[in-house]
Amino acid sequence: MPHYFGVDIGNSGLRVSELDVEQGRLGNTWRIVWQHPFQGDSDLGAAASLDDANWSSVARYRPADRAWLAELERLPCRDGQVKWLVSSVRRDALEVLLEYLHRQADTCVQVVDRSHVDLEVNVAQPEQVGIDRLLAASAAAQLSSSRPLLVIQAGSAVTVDLLTGHPRRLGTFEGGAIVPGVPMMLRLLGQAADQLPEIDADDLTDLPSLPGKNTAGAMTCGAASALVGGVQHLVARYRGNFQQSLPVILSGGDGMRIAGYIPEPVEVEPHLVQRGLLGLAMR
Repeated sequence: MPHYFGVDIGNSGLRVSELDVEQGRLGNTWRIVWQHPFQGDSDLGAAASLDDANWSSVARYRPADRAWLAELERLPCRDGQVKWLVSSVRRDALEVLLEYLHRQADTCVQVVDRSHVDLEVNVAQPEQVGIDRLLAASAAAQLSSSRPLLVIQAGSAVTVDLLTGHPRRLGTFEGGAIVPGVPMMLRLLGQAADQLPEIDADDLTDLPSLPGKNTAGAMTCGAASALVGGVQHLVARYRGNFQQSLPVILSGGDGMRIAGYIPEPVEVEPHLVQRGLLGLAMR
């Protein structure tokens, strides 16, 4: 039996998960974090931390910089064939990863696109939908039999997508809304306004207290509230158009931050994209 890894290359970093196709579950998951444009070189190249079987790099790497490949060398070695399923919304990091993987012995690589996902895509330009959104929707469709269904991915950007039924597929992806996440809002504020600071809020885990007592605090309060309020508004509109019991499945780094502000029924399911890759590996 080949050993499977699923890779999700996003705008804030890269996640690698072991895909246990025999047990139908995710194994260990590791993360590499990208450097943001305003961060200096002093943030690069620090050692990664190891926590049990999972590591998350404390260094931040430029996506096109091959230095982050050293982190992949820490993955557990496996005998026999290794198969990689790769989802990417970053062409620079994908190019670096593929160059690395194609040099490995007894390795098979599949870059996942929308043709691999068992969803009808009912939008104006299906080829432009991020593969991470489609994989998250396919995983949510396998977790819930309800249709329609809202799928929220809360990462660098927050997507609120609608899934409806389909007679022969997992469902129909109807599109949705994209909202900038808190770290993205704060970075954009700092870059766009001359006297506002550039704030790194990747580790913000809850809504900050009001009122903000300095500029950074006021910006953080505003960005976090805008995110929560925007998602609440979108969920309310969808439920007004369909039914008040329209279920929501939440995932992503900000999923827990948002979950408490959305009326039930809400389910938090970590790593939806990786679960979508697991579903493909099992098929």
